[in-house]
Amino acid sequence: MAITLPSYAKINWILEILGKRSDGYHELRTILQTISVADQLTFSPIEAGIEIECDHQDVPLDRSNLVHKAATLLGEFTGIKTGVRIRIDKRIPTAAGLGGGSSNAAITLIALQKMWNLQLDPADLFSIGSQLGADVPFFFMGGTCLGVGRGDEVYPLEDLPAQSLLLVNAGISVSSRDAYANLPHELTNNDGLAKMPLSLKAAYAFSGSGSGDVVPIWELLKNDLEIPVLPLHPLIGDIKQRLKKSGARGVLMSGSGSTVFGIFDSQETRSRAQSDLSDTGWWCAPAHTLGRKDYRKACSWNGN
Repeated sequence: MAITLPSYAKINWILEILGKRSDGYHELRTILQTISVADQLTFSPIEAGIEIECDHQDVPLDRSNLVHKAATLLGEFTGIKTGVRIRIDKRIPTAAGLGGGSSNAAITLIALQKMWNLQLDPADLFSIGSQLGADVPFFFMGGTCLGVGRGDEVYPLEDLPAQSLLLVNAGISVSSRDAYANLPHELTNNDGLAKMPLSLKAAYAFSGSGSGDVVPIWELLKNDLEIPVLPLHPLIGDIKQRLKKSGARGVLMSGSGSTVFGIFDSQETRSRAQSDLSDTGWWCAPAHTLGRKDYRKACSWNGN
């Protein structure tokens, strides 16, 4: 019996670089959010091996695909020899700061546990996920989460109020390696580790609100990776300006880019903004935030 599940994208409301770690990675504090844009993955049992199919030409079908790696790691960890064919219907742009590959890997681990009649201990599941990528553990939770460490140490937060979003991607290729390599010294000298709030309420207080009142999320948007990326790719800055002029309350590049999201007061305002951008040829997708309860419900499986 085949299993079909959505594989949702994410954005980063906040992404702060707190310093350089001894293992060569950067210490992060990020607030992640699942959103409604999603790929669709279909898992079908076969006698042996791992086969990947995809409708997008830029997605590798070999062992370099995170989906293939996820299935391989799970099989090695559990000793399962059963094969699987995985069909990826791609709707999330690749290498776009939206976590599409990481989401696909997480959903693969979730689906194959069901298909192979497994129930991993959460610690083992998160350990396998962390080996695949820093964003993978987040997609076992969904909703609004705090990520620290490399971003792979994830803590669920109270979900933020629903937001209407417009995602824009002009097809720019941004190298995450270059983005991190070109961070200014003040973001890599570890001074930030001394001022690290560990909750969303603490983040509100840290931002200067002080009263404990919930402030709109667009007043907290921050992505330190914009500092090295925007000078290298000025079109991303142009997209931000276009979204602001089109009525977005807040705009930000997600992750290491190159997707930019805008937050809108209403679906009507968002629709007008999408119309304003219709002549650009850019990928534009309306979306909304997806809370943890709805995320987990959507990721439950139905055989077909």
